[in-house]
Formats: sequence, C-alpha cells, structure tokens
Amino acid sequence: MDYKPTQFSDSSTCVSHDFESEPQTASSAFDEKIALAPTREWTTRPTKPRLLGLLPTAALLLMIFGLMALMFRALLLFQCEETQKGLGILAALRIGFFAAVEGHSQDSKSHLWALTISSLTNNLISNTSSIVMTLIAYRIGAEWLRLSDSQTGSNAAETPNPVQYGLLVRLMGSSSITSIGEACVYTARSWNRGRLPRIFRQSLWLAAAVWALSRLVGLADLWLHSVSYSFHNYLSIPTTGAPSMWGVSFNQSICADMESKYGNIQTPSSCQRLYEMFAAWEHWGIDAGLDATTGSLDAAFGVWELDTDLVMNTAVVVPNPHPDDAFDYKAFTIPTFAARASCTSINSLCEKDEKGAVVNCTSAGYPELPYVVGGSGEVSSTGRIQNRIFGVIGGKLLNREWADLNSTSFTENPTSLAVQLQWEPPTQRAGTEDHVHSTGASVEETEMAIDLLPLPTLYANCSLTFLDAFAEWSGRNWTWSLLNTTVASQELASALWLPVIWQHATEQVAANIMYTARRRSKAETMAELSRNIATLSLGAAAGFYKPAEESKVEDLLIVMVAIYPVVPVIALLVLLCTYGLLVLALFLSSCGLPDRSIILPPGADDRSIILPPGADGYRGDELEPSMLTLAQRWLTNPLPLVGFSYPRGDGQDGTRSAAYFAMNSAYDGDEGFTRLAIGLSGETFGVTPWGQRRDDAEDGPEARKI
Repeated sequence: MDYKPTQFSDSSTCVSHDFESEPQTASSAFDEKIALAPTREWTTRPTKPRLLGLLPTAALLLMIFGLMALMFRALLLFQCEETQKGLGILAALRIGFFAAVEGHSQDSKSHLWALTISSLTNNLISNTSSIVMTLIAYRIGAEWLRLSDSQTGSNAAETPNPVQYGLLVRLMGSSSITSIGEACVYTARSWNRGRLPRIFRQSLWLAAAVWALSRLVGLADLWLHSVSYSFHNYLSIPTTGAPSMWGVSFNQSICADMESKYGNIQTPSSCQRLYEMFAAWEHWGIDAGLDATTGSLDAAFGVWELDTDLVMNTAVVVPNPHPDDAFDYKAFTIPTFAARASCTSINSLCEKDEKGAVVNCTSAGYPELPYVVGGSGEVSSTGRIQNRIFGVIGGKLLNREWADLNSTSFTENPTSLAVQLQWEPPTQRAGTEDHVHSTGASVEETEMAIDLLPLPTLYANCSLTFLDAFAEWSGRNWTWSLLNTTVASQELASALWLPVIWQHATEQVAANIMYTARRRSKAETMAELSRNIATLSLGAAAGFYKPAEESKVEDLLIVMVAIYPVVPVIALLVLLCTYGLLVLALFLSSCGLPDRSIILPPGADDRSIILPPGADGYRGDELEPSMLTLAQRWLTNPLPLVGFSYPRGDGQDGTRSAAYFAMNSAYDGDEGFTRLAIGLSGETFGVTPWGQRRDDAEDGPEARKI
C-alpha cells in the first residue's frame, strides 16, 4: 500500500513537519529517527550570572516578611492598655501576653486576626517549599555541571549514580517526609549502596532543614491557636459634663431646719438635740431610712454590704440609681460613709434562774439587762422581754424610755451597743412554762449564741464604728469597693447612731438573724448580727444624707479583647524570620553561580520551543538557553528525563531538551504510536511505547505464567 506524506502536529509549538513515511508498525515509530538534524553542532559559552528564580523568590520573601510585619504591627497597634497593663513590647513581656482589641461592642465577635495571619503564613510556607527546593537545585546543578565538564575519575566519584539521581529528583521535586525518609534510609544503608557524593548529602540536609523549619512553623501556629483566647473587657473613657451628684454627704441643713421648726434649743450641743428630735419625730426622715433598709426602688440611698476576707462585717452607703441602668458601663468614685460592727454574745455570762431564763447581766457589765418595758425591772415568770438595741455611754443604757437620751453627751467612736432579742417558739401556746420545743438546730445547744429556754433569747454587746470613706463603683463587675476610710468624728457618730437606738431597725435585725441564731453556731450568729447592725444602722440613718459630687467618672466601653501569649508569638516570628533568611541566603548564593549558555545555530530548530519571542536569551538568529536552568529542571522535574527516554524522532528532540517551559521537554502528540503503555513487557515491567509491548497471547499459556 502506498502512503501519502503525513503531517504530524506539535501541540507545544503549533508547527507541522512533512516527511515521507514508509509502512511501519507502531513498535518501530520510536525507533526510527527522522533525519532533520542540523548540520551545525550546538556550542556553549560563558555568560554573566543571572538572578535565578528572582520573581518567585521575591514574592515568597515579600509574603513571609510582610505577613510577619503585619502580624507584629497588628499586635502592637491594637493593644489593650488596661488589660496588658501598659503599651509596647516590654509591657507584653512583663505580663506574658499581647492583648489586642478586636471589637467595640458587647455583641462583637472576635476574629482573632493574629491567628488568621498565622494560619495564612503557615499555609504559605507549606505550599511554597518547592520554590526553596528550586533554589537548592540551582546550587546542586551548578556543582554537577562543574564536575561533569571534566570527566575525570576523581570527579566521577562525586557525581550521582542512577539510583542517587532518582532519589535526588524525588527529593528536589517534592521535599516530602516520604522522599526525605527514603533518602535517609538509603544514606543509612552504608553496606549496600554506592558511595554518597557530596551533592547528594548536601541536598538531603538542606531538604531536611527546609522540611523541619516548615513543620516547626506549623507547630508554632498550632501552639498559638491552642493557647489564644478572647473575652469581653471594659475600656475606661473619661466623662465630661456636669456631675451627676452620686456621692453621699451629711445634710448639715437639718439642724437649721429643725431649729426653724421647733425653735432654738438652748443646750451646749443644740444640734445634737435637734438631730435626736429629727430621728424621733420627722416622718420623712424615718421613711427615708425605711426605704433604705428595705431596699425600696424609691430610696435615694442604699447600703452595700462588704464581706470579704479583707473587709468583713462592713457596709457602705451608696446612691440608688435612677433609672436602674444609670450606672451601666460607668466607673466613678464617691465620698460616702461606712460602718463596721463586731458583736459578742453575753448569754453565757448572765445569771439565770432555775428555768434557764436570764435574770441579770451584771457580771457581763450590763446590770440593766434584761430590760422589761414599763415593768419593775424584773423578768416575768414567762421570761418574755421586748426586742431592743440600746446605746451605751459610760455603762448606761440610753433610750430605754421616751426622751431619756442625755443630749449633752456625745458617744465615742467606736460606739457601744447592747442588744436583747427574743423570738417565739415554733409552736404557739398559751403558756410556755412547761413547754419544751424542738429547735432543729444543727449544732449543740452549748455551741449556740442564744438560750433556748424558756424562749429563744439573745443578749449581745456590739462595737459599731462609723467611717468617712471613699467608695468606687466598677461597672465591669457591678460592685462597690472601699478605697480608703478614716474614723468619723464623735459628732457625726452621735448623729448617725440615733435611728438605730431609737429602734428604727430593731425588728428587722431580729427577723434577719432569726434562722441563723436558732440553728447555727455562735460564731455564725455573731457574724450575721454584726453584718446586720452595720448595714441597718447606716440604712436607718438615710434621712441624714444628701447627694454630693462624685469624682473620676469614666464611661466603660465594652470591647472584645484577644489574648496572644508572648512565647508562642515570638517562637512563630523567630521561625518565620529564620525561614525567610534561609530563603534569602539560598537566593543570594545562587545569583553568583557560574553559568553557560547553549548556542543554537540559526534556523536549526523551532525557536518557539526554547524561548518565546521577546524573552531574555532571544537574540536574532541565535538562541541561548541557560545550562544552569536546564540542570535545575533535570533535578526537580521528571519531564526532561521522560522526553529523553521517549524521543519523537522528528528532528525537534534536541530543541525540546532545551525548552523554555518544562512541559515542552517531552513530545506532546495525539498519534497512536506516541502513546505509552505500562505493564510487563517481556522480562521487564515498565512504561513502553504503544505497540512495543509483547502480546501474551502470542507466547502461549506458558508465557503468561508468573
């Protein structure tokens, strides 16, 4: 059969080659080379050093150092000074973390931008290691070219053998843990391998270093993710404008108001007498105290209990916010008053009758206890007394009856109080003389502060100290705290204790401590009594207070703060810097590597395979591919070896070996005989041109046995 001239298309170069073809089988297509080789041989000449891999390396370095700077700048630019206790690197080092503001509202979400940058950098390092391996391949390729120029015996020992070349290609091409592991296993197999050339060892250690650094960056990123967190915090912003009058001061005008209402009281301490009249007769003052002690929303003032390890049994007068959210997101300091109480049970010191009822407390220092209203001073057979809180001056109980206060006297500060409280038994009966009730107490009777028979009764003395104080409101945790205190004057203490010894809070004290007194130990009962005496004495005196200016008012801005511990941040930045410097060092070292250009004769081959028009190296009729670039390709890409192993034979195979793009290093066509098969071919397993594989059917059944 006659064959017409056939046109083979080259998909890489978009050119056609016409030639006469004899009848041939598919197996002979790769064996027969078309004789289109040029008459002139290729030559080389030295060339000036080039900036090999400039663009990808510059992009990689720009991203690495740029992301480092972005992360570090973000941590410093958005620092939360209050959380970090200062600004700058030194403040972060002192406290151990970077605190960055990431949102400015209660509903804001933390995006943890530093972690986003960290993850982006980690992914960048992981996915661009091939650029670093390319720079290493330039170094290895230059050394290999130098050794190959003079093929002496000594140089031969420093060049790789086939298996070492195969490992180098895999090592440079992927730099994965598998390729590094295989190379390490081969290196360790000293008894069953060829001599290791220096370029192989250098390639292995550099590849291992690049892989280790990239994985350390990943571990540092994971560490930073695992220890970073965010939370809502408050930033203080000074408030400008008129004061809100949230402070507390003593209303000095009460004396003048009472004097204008009741006339001048001619006593050495006329105001003290008028304050007593105010506490006893002025209903608006009494109502103000009742509102404060009961926590009414209409109260102008309230009382805040402070019961911590540092401040026990202490209360402070505070403003009652109107509206309820007036104190939201605020911080301020106010002048105010505080009280501290300490009480002791004296039941065990008092004399008792045969029924267990207290009849005299002279031995405790209070001969007037127990006190019976309107009686002869003797406790009745039922043992009943009335609840009373007495002021004590000079051992005398004040205010036992109406207007018996010695108004010319001022109490000392701390003041002294005597308390007698009594409760009904759980079951009410007409008579209690023969009644014995079950208390249900959780402690033994001897450990209790009260006497259970004939009725649950408590006698105690209390020391009550009034204080001038400054209190601070914190909108962060919605609490008051005392900043500093000083003992108040005798005049102030003598006025503020009047409502409590006028029995304005007695029944509330009795009700508040009843459960504790009847079921708990003496220590618990006295602690509860002390808290109530301090709190209710201040609350009952609310009529004596008036608003005052506050100070240091600040608005609290809710922000979302992210915490990044210093150690993992620094570890990540140091590793990134080390990786970037390694890349920079490899790039700079590759810039000075010796190189030679391949000189191709004009018109010999298809120039578009080697270099696109206008690219560096395209000069008129001569083409000058870089030998160093081609050597790097043979170390990092399997395509040159594939093109060399499976030539097309169309006269362009030599040109393809120096192609500008790696994808043009091997023939790319659609002809059937250019396709490849994989499998067993004779006694060899591998990849063969289509049609060259021996058909098992031709060899009979025995040939198919393995």
